Amino acid sequence: GIQQQAGASLEKPVWSDGRVEVSIHQCSVNHSLQRFAHPFLVFHEKVKTSRVFIRDCTVVSPYALLLFGGPITVKHEGGHVLVDGWIPLRVAAQTAVLFKELRKTLDAELAKKIKSPDSDIISEGVVPTIVQLLKDEDKC
Repeated sequence: GIQQQAGASLEKPVWSDGRVEVSIHQCSVNHSLQRFAHPFLVFHEKVKTSRVFIRDCTVVSPYALLLFGGPITVKHEGGHVLVDGWIPLRVAAQTAVLFKELRKTLDAELAKKIKSPDSDIISEGVVPTIVQLLKDEDKC
């Protein structure tokens, strides 16, 4: 994943992979965008030529990172979490713990689906709730 760096110019966002600055490749549909709905991108390919570029990227929301990103480390005293050990999100500790539990429940549902491909996890259980949560995130 990629995170938009704080203090990026209004002209062109500056992105980081946690180690180095990266740019969106000019062949990407996101290259010409100046404003993004959320400050996080996921990508398929990262290449280094004159700079480090990412291609095949899409914007992801904080909820999506909390649900599908790397491990969540809750920093109770700081009022934030680290996703995948380097992406900071300002989230109340209670909310972060709820997302961790939601992830465990989703993982169990997906394991159930793998064991029983005919089982229906789409119309009942936690999946519809997660879909609604992601749909409603920007309304909060």
